[in-house]
Amino acid sequence: MEEHAHALSNLAILLVFAYVGGAILEKLKQPALVGYILVGLLLGPSVLGIVHDRETIGFLAEMGILLLLFIVGMELDLKKFKPVYRVAILVTTAQIVASLSASFMLGALFDWPIQRCIIIGFAISLSSTAVAIKLLHDMKETHTTLGRTTIGILIAQDIAVIPMLLIIGLFGSEHKGAADYISIVLALAFMAALITALSKKPQWFNALAAKIPEHSQIALLGLALCFSAAAISDYAGLSAGYGAFLAGLVIGNTSKAHKYEEQIAPIFDVLMMVFFLSIGLMIDLEFMADKFWRILALLATIMVLKTVINISFLRAMGLSKRNSTVMGAALSQIGEFSFVLAALGLSSAYITDIGYKYVVAAIALSLVMTPLWLYTVRKLNLIRHKRTLATKRDRLNHD
Repeated sequence: MEEHAHALSNLAILLVFAYVGGAILEKLKQPALVGYILVGLLLGPSVLGIVHDRETIGFLAEMGILLLLFIVGMELDLKKFKPVYRVAILVTTAQIVASLSASFMLGALFDWPIQRCIIIGFAISLSSTAVAIKLLHDMKETHTTLGRTTIGILIAQDIAVIPMLLIIGLFGSEHKGAADYISIVLALAFMAALITALSKKPQWFNALAAKIPEHSQIALLGLALCFSAAAISDYAGLSAGYGAFLAGLVIGNTSKAHKYEEQIAPIFDVLMMVFFLSIGLMIDLEFMADKFWRILALLATIMVLKTVINISFLRAMGLSKRNSTVMGAALSQIGEFSFVLAALGLSSAYITDIGYKYVVAAIALSLVMTPLWLYTVRKLNLIRHKRTLATKRDRLNHD
């Protein structure tokens, strides 16, 4: 009984602190997820040491990630994606190629195995959907060209997570054969075919979807579909996230998609809170203090390079200087899915424990620093713009 009472009091403390942390950060016009990370850090072994049960937290966080992929599939609006798909796909591809190139250069310098280079490259290439959308909302840019294009890039990145998970899933296998690689190709081909088919909304699918009953247990049905598809996918040797994403994709294209989303949203919010709390619990404050300048240098390099790459490619795609600059900075952080990729790398032993600590610290700090970085980049762009105008005026006056 004492054990249960202790566990319940820990849970109560965790939820109260999470609520307060999220509310304070939102009051400061920052994403609530940053508050959850800070609360996890505060209550975890590095500071107060109140929460020790990382296994339970980790299990709930994994469920949260599967549900996130399920929601991503549900919210994949192909009609909204279509107008910006060319820019989104090209910029996302450029981000992945540039990140992999940088990772392979580091790998050649430090003699990394090819698998580690791929995992690090994939992790760096992704941006945070939660942080970027929050920034767009605060700037009232969600429904502008800038907002739609940024969201399009985030959608393309979310889709890119699926092949990344499938590829990294192979690294844990001791005996990889041609069949394993063929299964990845077939899985990706099936996903592409399903997206294409559902975008046309065939009559047989609409007729089948109409037969899904509406009842009070619709949230339970949605969760059952999500985790069943994830379990089947995992059992088949593919990523569990692949199955969760496909289940969400199918449900999202039915006429009852909004009801599923509405009912599942509260459960999703709780599991996402747990996910970001778990990130805070994983941060080793002593390690960060000891390696502070190295972590800061790593973080600065990643964010500056991602910003420059994003701006360069967006300008090449014909976007304005202002839009390219804001989007480039808003997408400069490392995303929440990067934690998942890094954890897979750790479990397959291609990322060392120290390497994992570096990655966790860099990702967490990038999520926290993005609003400040975006503000800095916008200010620098404004100063440069004013100087350009002043130079033009001086030339006109001189003439």
